[in-house]
Amino acid sequence: MKTKKDTKDLLLEITFDEVFTYGYQGASVLKILEKAGLNKGSLYHYFKNKKEMVLTAIDIKSKEIFGREFELIVNGELPYLENFEKMLIKSYDLISKRGCPLANLIQEMSNHDKDFEVLLKNKYDGLRNMIENIIKKAIENNELYATDTKDLSLFILSFIEGNILTAKAFKDKNIYEKNIKYLFNHLKSLSI
Repeated sequence: MKTKKDTKDLLLEITFDEVFTYGYQGASVLKILEKAGLNKGSLYHYFKNKKEMVLTAIDIKSKEIFGREFELIVNGELPYLENFEKMLIKSYDLISKRGCPLANLIQEMSNHDKDFEVLLKNKYDGLRNMIENIIKKAIENNELYATDTKDLSLFILSFIEGNILTAKAFKDKNIYEKNIKYLFNHLKSLSI
């Protein structure tokens, strides 16, 4: 028997996937409920409306997806930059098809809805913070010279997002990997 937590988690997981695939505007509440095997009353038991359900899904699922991958690097084995590079290359299959879930929604919704704008800005800054933590660890491990970690992390995030868009447009893994390798070769050239 499903518990309330299981049902809510299922709704959030399916909602995140639906929005990641079709965008907020294209996400269908009826399809989400159908995939979850639930009726409309279930949605309103947990959320006021589609918007609240999507915002909650973004908040929770993006923490799970991005947080898990970045924490494995920060709390993992050395070298940090090499592990970060491997993680980005490994993510090609997912991002080449659908792009970055946060960037997709930023493009779609941040100019249209203040709640989306605020949440997405916070999530994007959270990604930047995770990258900054990796950079700090790399500096501590003498993989990089000491530098302005905030500026460098924003540059790296901007590069990654641009590369994701390029991967999505060209569907060419070689271009994506060459760009990632170029970035990390450049970063490694800044080491002590």
